[in-house]
Amino acid sequence: MNLFKRVAVFLGVLLLVSLAASAQNITASLAGHVTSGDGQGLPGATVTIASPALQGSRTTTTDVNGNYNFGALPPGTYTVKVSLEGMKTVTKTVPVTLNASARVDATLVLTAMTEAITVTATAPAVLETNEVQTNVQAALVNSLPMGRTLTATTTLSPGVTTASGSSTAGGGASAGAIQISGAPAYDSAFMVNGVSILENLRGQPHNLFIEDAIQETTVLTGGISAEFGRFTGGVVNAITKSGGNEFSGSVRDSLSNDGWVARGTLNTSPITSKVNSTYEGTLGGRILRDRLWFFAAGRFAKLSLNQTLADANSSPYTFTDKNTRYEGKLTGQITDKHSIVASYLDIKNPQTNNCFIKCLEFSNIELSRELPNNFKTIHYNGILTNSLIIEASWSKKYFAFVGSGGDFSDFAHGSYGADYASGSGYFNAPVICGFCSSEQRNNKLYNAKATYYLASKGMGTHSFVVGYDQWAEQRIANNYQSGSNFAVYIYNDPVRPTCINGVCHPSITPSTAPGNGDGDLIKWAPILTLTKGSNFRTDSIYANDKWDLNSHWNFNIGFRYDKNDGGDSS
Repeated sequence: MNLFKRVAVFLGVLLLVSLAASAQNITASLAGHVTSGDGQGLPGATVTIASPALQGSRTTTTDVNGNYNFGALPPGTYTVKVSLEGMKTVTKTVPVTLNASARVDATLVLTAMTEAITVTATAPAVLETNEVQTNVQAALVNSLPMGRTLTATTTLSPGVTTASGSSTAGGGASAGAIQISGAPAYDSAFMVNGVSILENLRGQPHNLFIEDAIQETTVLTGGISAEFGRFTGGVVNAITKSGGNEFSGSVRDSLSNDGWVARGTLNTSPITSKVNSTYEGTLGGRILRDRLWFFAAGRFAKLSLNQTLADANSSPYTFTDKNTRYEGKLTGQITDKHSIVASYLDIKNPQTNNCFIKCLEFSNIELSRELPNNFKTIHYNGILTNSLIIEASWSKKYFAFVGSGGDFSDFAHGSYGADYASGSGYFNAPVICGFCSSEQRNNKLYNAKATYYLASKGMGTHSFVVGYDQWAEQRIANNYQSGSNFAVYIYNDPVRPTCINGVCHPSITPSTAPGNGDGDLIKWAPILTLTKGSNFRTDSIYANDKWDLNSHWNFNIGFRYDKNDGGDSS
């Protein structure tokens, strides 16, 4: 009956949590077992934890089985102090990593005098989960000769491969798509500070991070908790630094040059012999000790690449890409039991001389466009009791193409041409309309969850997680093909086939082409009704029980239910 009452109270509290947020999963947990000298579980022992990553300290007591559990912890290195009157105090140090459950066990022995046992060496983290995961710290990434991007860090994990033929996805997304656990490259989850940074259309991660600001990254590849959803491959979860009671910062200049890269005989792409710099800076510290911390970071890079037209002379031109990123983060301890973390990251990404595909003339090149990209998030933790923790979070990501395409609306200057006769490329004007409405690919994420720690004498201990999240993504696109709504297709064939040079056009038949004798086509493609945007929403409920039956058996049991609702752009 007592067990039933506890479960009923837990479910009732969950129903009262009205905030909606997603399993942002920017925290970790720490558990352990305290025994007496004869190996029996020791109830009533006081366990206190402290860390540079934690504002203040937290204290609990061991349950009837001698177990203890701390949830919703910021990742970091923790000092664990276990004490009981009349026994020697034990102090240990352990790293607690993102999305993992670290473990510190202790044995207390009787003593006639006050004495403390301190383990000065850092204890290795014991994986307290059935999930298959790899945690990569920033120090390791900085010490290896590798890219410092999120996708490059992910490839350090077993079960991760680089997808062949991958490319930059739709502007602003990371090049070099990866596959996790054999799933398609577009079907894994990438998160920074609990925010999904995936590009909606092609499923590749945006570069929404500053390398020196990343504290650690956890890659989940198997046995993943029901808290995570909307993927078939794996989950990549990165968290940025949060400041602290002590001030710290960094400055970095990374140099690159296309001419420094050795090339094989088959690589005939043009070489840009120019040094490109990527500047990064971070600063973190306290506003109020143990109450309010700040962290700020910035990154600036300007990339210049030599490109050539697809004309007979391979006429050269220079493509430039400016990428400026800013991040701000606040960590606040409202009371000893309630805390909030808020973060914001913004990317300014103007580009000049961008070629949509195979430009034959300079007039076909986009003179300028911008790819703004940002996210914002708020995460709340509330410790109601030593056994009950509630969390709620909200996040929003924005991405758009601004000014991408032609700048003229008249037929002569605003219509592009496509040479399908030779397949050589496009001419006259940029493809797509640059002064028309911007295309947006956005998403929002909401969640509320509760974690309840339950101990019983005969059935071990349980860590229940129950939650709800809502995922919503939107694409707003009036797909104007040119500034004038006209395009000219050159086929140079009296009876034009539906497939030319491997490109098939089943919707355009010879009977629809004016001037059928010469085989060319003038196409008019206006948008008569503007889009209201496509909306896709997933409402989910989930439950997970991490059950430690005894020192030999533990189970991870969970379920998740997703309900999808979509509306197209009509």
